Amino acid sequence: MPFQNCPKICPICKQGKEFKFIRDFERKQDKFSLYQCSQCQIQFYLPFKGIKDKDYEQRDTYKIYEIVNPKIFRGYHKKFLERNKSFHHKPKILDLGCGTGEFLSELKKRGCEVWGVDLDHGAILMAKKYFNLENVQAASFKDFFKNNNLPQFDIIAIFEVVHLLEDPLEFVKNIQKILKPAGKIILSVPSRQRMMAESNKWDLPPYCITRWNSRSISNLFLKINFKISYICYIEQFKILVEAINSRTRLGLVNKTINISQNKGSKLSSFPEIVYFLGRCKEFIIAFLPASIFWLWGKIIRKENGIIFVELEHIYD
Repeated sequence: MPFQNCPKICPICKQGKEFKFIRDFERKQDKFSLYQCSQCQIQFYLPFKGIKDKDYEQRDTYKIYEIVNPKIFRGYHKKFLERNKSFHHKPKILDLGCGTGEFLSELKKRGCEVWGVDLDHGAILMAKKYFNLENVQAASFKDFFKNNNLPQFDIIAIFEVVHLLEDPLEFVKNIQKILKPAGKIILSVPSRQRMMAESNKWDLPPYCITRWNSRSISNLFLKINFKISYICYIEQFKILVEAINSRTRLGLVNKTINISQNKGSKLSSFPEIVYFLGRCKEFIIAFLPASIFWLWGKIIRKENGIIFVELEHIYD
């Protein structure tokens, strides 16, 4: 018997009534069951509970900016910038879940009018401090969409967000309201078919409550009359390295912060070096097993890594 009973109706599409049981997961005292809706093909965990706004703690990620201030671009940022090296006009771009704003900063340099929102107050402070971004705010998506004075955007980016949402259908409906008729939606989400997909806590509730592939993404956006115009799979090898090092990554970040704050430490003046060497050590340790998994994934799977898609409106 599954840990959690099958639902009566799909919590995502609100239509599906038939479900496939995938498997059970157990982490410490928590027990989860994974199901797939036959209607929308989205997989979801039960109990169906995401991380609450009030519990969304300030992450160590932004604290590193106080120490190292690196210019970090994720794979999905790089992919977007590769495909949009220049713009013919000054587009309005909204990044939902903008973090510390490095992506918006680069777009601003390219002449875009940039907007961003993130739950993490610390990240928004960094976006304003290091990148001089003005139209960024710390707020929940629900509160952000309540603003009746929002402009119409040419592009809306939602990187690594959808799998965290309790109501992704309502979320994309709200996006449609503030997107220009010819506007684009850019999305990235971890592929549920990637290797080591349940390797750490970030792949389980409350940090991940839905699991996606290209078909389930397409089904969701068809409900607002959008289709996938471009798709690729990125950071396949990097994801494996990070999965193998998932337990040491947080310790590395905390160690770097502690060293930088300890004035008596000989290394307190060189946090960049400490951070760099720690990352090198992680990569070396994980390189061989990650290479094996990556090769195996190439042979037996198609949707490994992170799914990157561009979506556009379907015209009748």
